[in-house]
Amino acid sequence: MSNKSVVISKFGQPTDVVKVVETVRPSVGPDQVLVNVKLRPINPADCLSIMGAYPGYKPQSHPSTPGLEGYGVVAEVGANVTDVKIGQRVVPFFNAYEGIGSWQEYVRVGKHDFVNVPDNVSDESAAQLIVNPVTVICMLDQLNIPKGEYLLQSAAGSTLGRQTIQLAKHRGIKTVNLVRRTAQIEELKAIGADIVVSTDGLTTSAEIAAAIAHSMDGKKPYAAIDCVGAEVTSAITMSIRDSATVLVYGVLKGVEGAVFVPSLIFRDITVKGFWLGSTLMKMSSAQRQAACSEAMDLMSKGIVAPHSGEIFPMDQVLQAIAKSNEMARNGKVLLSS
Repeated sequence: MSNKSVVISKFGQPTDVVKVVETVRPSVGPDQVLVNVKLRPINPADCLSIMGAYPGYKPQSHPSTPGLEGYGVVAEVGANVTDVKIGQRVVPFFNAYEGIGSWQEYVRVGKHDFVNVPDNVSDESAAQLIVNPVTVICMLDQLNIPKGEYLLQSAAGSTLGRQTIQLAKHRGIKTVNLVRRTAQIEELKAIGADIVVSTDGLTTSAEIAAAIAHSMDGKKPYAAIDCVGAEVTSAITMSIRDSATVLVYGVLKGVEGAVFVPSLIFRDITVKGFWLGSTLMKMSSAQRQAACSEAMDLMSKGIVAPHSGEIFPMDQVLQAIAKSNEMARNGKVLLSS
């Protein structure tokens, strides 16, 4: 039986190396489950995977299939699997590192390598369980911000930024949110943002830092997360309290970062990277299950709501990738099958 898959022939630009093919559907062993993957988002890390620039995607050979996360239903179970039903909605743990990602119709996983999806969680939300919600949970856990204190974040209008606002509010943490477009200010306040600062027209770190300071009336954020880089990271290091930590989890403005060095020297500011891939690799299977189950519970209760956008059929993967790279897109782009 066939298995429609998005594959890359080598690392490179998507238009040069991505194609949709029919491969052989995996067979299941006695302790395995076959999942029919229905939806999967296009994350920035997926695009980096295709170009060979993501350390969490290292297939030994090509063709290989990208895709860090997705949602599906159980299609087949092995002889020793007695507690899983055909048709059960699940989020599998994909082996994207070895090139067996979610951008295919069927994937084979171990009988414990998935999270069940409650009835009140939509397919679109379930497909986005891991990359953003679990990242937010782990970063907030690591920063350990007291209730009533402020978290400063860049790219607050992104899917992850919105979920950060929602989870922080649930934990009693206030947020200061940087956005590029003024139009996003009221939109983010509607989902619980305390302060929203537009950087539209601000070109230097000093200007951005001044705007943050003005918005907070003398108070300083307890900690910060950043995925932009360049002058934004520098402005953040100028703006947070003494002895604070900045977690950098992305580089939207390019790999050349910037910090305000006097903040490191004289104010004991720490800037460190955060990568979900290494965090999950350090977890035991039980810890990984617990983190993903917490994220699913937050979705089920409506505390965290992924921001879903346009859905493309798998055959239109190149159009979907192009859409996902648009800065002004409305929500996470998804691939269906």
